[in-house]
Amino acid sequence: MSIDPADLRPYQEQLPQPVRRDLRKHGLVCHETVEIKHATNIRYSSQLPATSAWTYEGDVPGPLIIVDDNQTVHVEWRNTIEPAQTLPYRVVIFPNPADGALPFQNSPGAAGGDVDDAASSLTASTVTHLHGGLTAADSDGWTENVAPFHHSQFTTYGRANLPDDTRQRATMLWYHDHAVGVTRLNVYAGLFGLWVIRDATEAAAITNGLLPDEHDELFLTGAILHKTETSTAEMFGPYTLVNGKIWPTCDVPARPIRFRVLNGSNARTYRLRILDAAIADDGSVTYTPIDPASPLPIYQVGTDGGLLDHPVALTEPAAPDGLTLTLAPAERADLVIDFSRHSGASLAMVNTVEPDSTSTDPPPKPGDAVPKQRLPFPHVLRFHVGPDAHAAASPLSDPGVTLDPQFRRYVHDAGTGAGHQELVLPKHTHRWIALTENPLGNLLFRELVVHTTDPDVAAATPATTPLIPIAALNGVVTWYRTVARMFHDPVRFFIPRGSWETWNILNLTGDPHPVHVHLVQFQILARQPYDISGFQTPPGADPPSPVTPIGLAAPPAANEQGFKDTVRVDPKTVTSIAAKFEGYCGKYMYHCHILEHEDHDMMRPFVVVAPDAFALMPADMGGMTM
Repeated sequence: MSIDPADLRPYQEQLPQPVRRDLRKHGLVCHETVEIKHATNIRYSSQLPATSAWTYEGDVPGPLIIVDDNQTVHVEWRNTIEPAQTLPYRVVIFPNPADGALPFQNSPGAAGGDVDDAASSLTASTVTHLHGGLTAADSDGWTENVAPFHHSQFTTYGRANLPDDTRQRATMLWYHDHAVGVTRLNVYAGLFGLWVIRDATEAAAITNGLLPDEHDELFLTGAILHKTETSTAEMFGPYTLVNGKIWPTCDVPARPIRFRVLNGSNARTYRLRILDAAIADDGSVTYTPIDPASPLPIYQVGTDGGLLDHPVALTEPAAPDGLTLTLAPAERADLVIDFSRHSGASLAMVNTVEPDSTSTDPPPKPGDAVPKQRLPFPHVLRFHVGPDAHAAASPLSDPGVTLDPQFRRYVHDAGTGAGHQELVLPKHTHRWIALTENPLGNLLFRELVVHTTDPDVAAATPATTPLIPIAALNGVVTWYRTVARMFHDPVRFFIPRGSWETWNILNLTGDPHPVHVHLVQFQILARQPYDISGFQTPPGADPPSPVTPIGLAAPPAANEQGFKDTVRVDPKTVTSIAAKFEGYCGKYMYHCHILEHEDHDMMRPFVVVAPDAFALMPADMGGMTM
């Protein structure tokens, strides 16, 4: 049976798990082939007809690949999609909605939009990136190194050529297409999947009963018409896919279950809550807060780059349904949800929105649709809990639990680790990057270098050298000039292998941006709010007004204090991250992981070089301050 997509009923599908490809049984060195295929039998809902997709091995998402941290894995990504098998969906652009009208993206269908014929004839040229991987540059999936039909991309992942003290921690990565200019289209067509690394530290946490074992571990990934509006290039589809199904139901036993969650959306940030969900005979759903007498314990035990040192409780006692897990595109969360006190319950994970401070409407309740803010449906995933409790409550409620004894919290100054074992950053480089929007609406990274601290010099600088004055907490203003902004501008970041760096990312736009840095797992040091009204100084003003800090910098939330490869950079904020650039030399990149931004040049390269070679390079090539 198929129905109008606007009439889809939620929670009619069973949550599938990706097909597992466990490589741990193949020894320390193994060789795998993954075929990139055109599939015609993809069912996103039993209420809709089958559709076509570009896939890894015929499924959306692709196979779940599982490896040990000490393995070397050689993968051939073989493109078998024939030129006649063009992009398997339509790309449609709509005019901006009239004032007060709802966004066109809220509703399914192409009526009233203009079909992008060039996109419709796109053939599959692919290049796969292992997102979050400690990977040699020639295996990183450089965006321009695409493989057309009947060609292959050859990659090596894991311990190959790494020193014994360098390893990738147990975590959930993901692989996805990374083709230049069309990543948003290829990933949306179905080219993504999960990659899980296991190690001894995680195994010990499972053996000691802190984490559920692999039988009680579920993997969740969200991603069909690509529909945008003239002034909103980002794709905000009305439906949420979980493991390739629209709004599925997951049967869970009444015990702690581990959920590995990826936000695989092109552009949508999720603010997730869990509520009671009552489903009526007509398929409608009523959401209510969970009974405070029986709270649902939810713990975050890991981030993009692996386990936290201690679990973080996401449920506040005063708000038992108070999980507000925010995941920007490409971010991951490792959760344990303890269902042991909710046998027989019907619960649901829903998406919510940030309250709109400019709206005169009553604030929405969790579980409400908010069409004005591009949330026509709140549904994500329903949990149907089994009838009998099978285990005692999770030991993660003990605040003294340690998940990873080797974890160290990066700090700039000793004594600021807030209960973590610290690693004070050794000598390191500071860099500044500004996120800006030009008059045409293009979003760019502006790589900055110090121009002057003298206001007279700044005032005398020609307008052809645009400056960004940034004030420090002590009031000292530094004027920075832009040395690169487009993807193909010359490389400005040359980084000695094994060195430490702090990147200060200043968001001068009105929207948050998930920034992904290839090669490394970093930690968020702090977020510093800024008054950026000075950046709006009219062109030609002399001198430009500085952007100035507001109050003191805040540490990241407790569940963000682990290793990350993607960070949400909020508007009017400097987000500071720290990383050690180790493992490999070569050319890598960082970019916004809103894929529509990435494809329109919101990305920049950097090069990791041998330390002795770096010492012989011209002084201005590093673009750094110490």
